[in-house]
Order: sequence, then C-alpha cells, then structure tokens
Amino acid sequence: MDQSGWHSLVTDGNGSPDTTYGSVTFVTGPGTPPLGVGSLRLQTNPGKGDGSAQLRNTLYAGVKLTDLTNLTYWAYSAVNNGQQFPYLTLAVSYTVPSPGTDTLFFELTYQQPFTGNPSCPDQGPTAMNTWQKWDALHGCWWDNNAELGSGGLLGVQPLSVFISNHSDAAIYNPSSLGGLRVAVGFASSTDNFDGNVDAVTIAHSTTKTTYNFEPAECKESDGNGDFHSGHGEGNFNFDNDHCMDGDQNQVSSSNRGDGQSFQSTQINTVTMDSATRSITITGLGLSGGLPVAFTFAAVETGLTTLGWVSFSFSHGYTNAGTLTNGVVVLH
Repeated sequence: MDQSGWHSLVTDGNGSPDTTYGSVTFVTGPGTPPLGVGSLRLQTNPGKGDGSAQLRNTLYAGVKLTDLTNLTYWAYSAVNNGQQFPYLTLAVSYTVPSPGTDTLFFELTYQQPFTGNPSCPDQGPTAMNTWQKWDALHGCWWDNNAELGSGGLLGVQPLSVFISNHSDAAIYNPSSLGGLRVAVGFASSTDNFDGNVDAVTIAHSTTKTTYNFEPAECKESDGNGDFHSGHGEGNFNFDNDHCMDGDQNQVSSSNRGDGQSFQSTQINTVTMDSATRSITITGLGLSGGLPVAFTFAAVETGLTTLGWVSFSFSHGYTNAGTLTNGVVVLH
C-alpha cells in the first residue's frame, strides 16, 4: 500500500523484507471498528513471530516531538503471545546534547503503573478481541538506546523524559522507510500475532489527521477450469471475492499438472492490475500433504482471448498455461 504516506512492510527477524513472514491487509471488522466498517490487519505467519508485519508513514519526517499535540490509535488483538498487542514506534534523530538516532516504542501492556512505571498514566488493562483506544503521546515508552528503559516494570518512562534529554528530537525516515509505524512481531519465532489498528490520529502544530483504514472496494475475482502446459494438463480454482459472495478466499487444484493436489490455507497478498487484467495471489497451503508457500497468477478471459494461469511453489515446482476450458473473471 502507498496511500497518504503509508507503506506496508513484512520482514524477517533481521528486518529484511520477506513476504513469507506475514501480511498487511485491509479488512472488514473485526467487530465494530471505531471508524467506518474496516481496519488495518497485521499478521505474522505460524512459526515466524520473529518477523514483523508493519505499516509505516513517511509524511512526518521533520516533525519535532515537542510539536506533537495528539498521538492516539485504536488497537485490537485476536492472537498474541500473552503480552504484545499492535504497537507504535517513532524513529527519531537529534543533535542535543550530541548527534544521534533512536527508536521509541509504545507498547500497550506497559500502560499501567504496576506493569510499566508508577509515573505512567493508568490507561487500563489490555483486553483480547476488544477495540481499545490508546494515548501514546501521554503514555510511557521504551527505546533502543535504553534511555527510557527496555520495557517491563520500571523499564518505560513518559515521552516527556526523552524530550527533556533531547530538546530538538524529531521524527525521521530511516533508509527511506516511514519514521512512524504500527506493527506486530519481532518477538520469538514460536509466537503468533494477529491484530488490527484503526483511527490513528496524529496532530502537530495546526495539523490534525485521523487515518481511517478501510477494505478495498468489493470486486468480483474468481475462476476455475483446466489449463494446458508443457508439464501436461492441470486444473485450478480460485475465489477472491469473499466480500461479495461470502465464500472463503482460497486457491486450489486437484491436479497442478504433476498429479499433486493443492489447497491454500492462508492468503497473504492479493494484487490486481487493471491494465493487464490480471491478479496475483500469494500465501501458504498444502500440496501432497506438505506445507508450501505459493504464488498464483491469472489473466482474465476476454471476448476473443483465452484466460491464462500459473502456479509457483516454494519447493521449486512451477506450471503455467492457457485455459482449455473454464473462465477467469475480474471485475
């Protein structure tokens, strides 16, 4: 995504981009979001909780922490490690008392005096499967340089403490990535995270913006049939319009072209290209009973042209071909 300065990013445990570690999507719900009908969904994939799913904004580079007048957001968690809810970070640079950079972390579990620091305002306990509003500007933070602490009891302090140490501290964009982000992950590989964020409000000087994350416009995109390739005959079925028909989004094949079946278990990303009338879907699934990552692509059937599909799997098998029957529909 690249809208209003927001950019999605999925990384491995080292912070390098890797879409197999999770997903960043815009969904309806869960429940009743604070604004509109949808929200931002941040997920890490099973066994990859050391990676991350993030949404970052590049528009706030240069904004001084002293100029912030509002920094709030709503968060929801369906799955976590018993501690980490969707969190907010700021990448900051400063020259006082000497040049440096740091990353500040606002985590929800530390926003009570007895869980973080007696000087922290009491924002109440976290709750699973519940939308809750959080005030980051007046809450407590920890940081990479451990000036405020490293999290946990007495390991966080109010943002005002950091400002008193660095009076000119301002948000910056490290390596062209957004200096303000909401995220899940960077924990243990055995941890799983599935959380949502909505109504992120940022105000400084005379500017105030509330970001309302909504799902993309509902459009029909599905298909099924047989295709022919150099590997032989194969078949396919995909459904990516849950918002329209209520069916689960999925990709499957009873014969990929090598006699093996495939069934998706998780959809990570969906990209539609109106110029080429094509769709690309990535995710995880089972083929021959074994877990694989997959990329499925399809080109729409036209009035005078046949549709086309391709499969690519993480274990190395690929297959592609023109439809011999069936249809691909993208509206």
